[in-house]
Amino acid sequence: MTRPVVLVTGGNSGIGFECARRIAREGLGVIIASRDRAASARAVARIRDETRNDAVTELGLDLGSLAAVRAFVRELGEQHPPLRAVICNAGLQGGRGALTPDGFERTFAVNHLGHFLLVNLLLDRLLAGVPSRVVVVASGVHDPALRTGMPKPNVGALETLATTGGPRAGAFDARLAYVNSKLCNLWFTYELVRRLGAAGLGGEPRPLTVNAFDPGLVPGSGLARDYPAPLRFAWNRVLPAVARVATRFVPTINTAEKAGDALARLALDPALEHVTGKYFPSHARWGEAPSSKDSYDAGRAAALWETSVRLAKLAPGESPLLRA
Repeated sequence: MTRPVVLVTGGNSGIGFECARRIAREGLGVIIASRDRAASARAVARIRDETRNDAVTELGLDLGSLAAVRAFVRELGEQHPPLRAVICNAGLQGGRGALTPDGFERTFAVNHLGHFLLVNLLLDRLLAGVPSRVVVVASGVHDPALRTGMPKPNVGALETLATTGGPRAGAFDARLAYVNSKLCNLWFTYELVRRLGAAGLGGEPRPLTVNAFDPGLVPGSGLARDYPAPLRFAWNRVLPAVARVATRFVPTINTAEKAGDALARLALDPALEHVTGKYFPSHARWGEAPSSKDSYDAGRAAALWETSVRLAKLAPGESPLLRA
């Protein structure tokens, strides 16, 4: 694989699959990275068949394991493809407060910490191939000013967040853990932009840009994998048909195809080559718009960054931002 590639985590279903398919249609290489290798292989075969693009492949990636993230990056390095963009799309919602092998609450580990480590380990590759892009899939649920039907973010001590998904030791709320992880996505996005700028990396005229994306409510996505069976059936079989009608009138409800195409735009659109540190939410029809007030808290974002460096055991030799 010699053509530039876009890495899409969680690209074997839902929004990630539609994003990967759209990128393949444009002739770029695509690497689908997920824990379910069989599902990824099926997605690759389908995209190749539909697009006639043979530069679509898959690699195994378990974002809930720091060792697995490092192993993925080593395997990717052996292939030496020019890296055009990393789309941090994979995520989960639900569960029962299970801990990863590294001792972190699973939602926090997959939705934030695994992607934090992945992007840092790939920064040298991204900077070598500028102009390049990082896109982080967040969610409108991070914003307490919006009516989302989800709890408001509540982040206390970051070490407690890492092990419980919430502000209190010994307590777990799956919905709150998801909301908090989505606020972490925004803090990570904006802090990465600040640190790249402070280090003099990825600037003009050939930039490395970092932006965040909110797909809205997208029934049929992989988020429901840990739901109870009746809710999972409704999410996967009933609500997608509702979304196909509702999306015409309600910008925060979308089909996987519509959201995936919008996500792919952040990696492909030439008009966005120099746009960085922005938020593209569904309620604004994926135009630039402000995220929540708390998401711009630079102090909290910096604290999350430093905590994540420690939790991920990120070493100076692994990221240019630790060498700067």
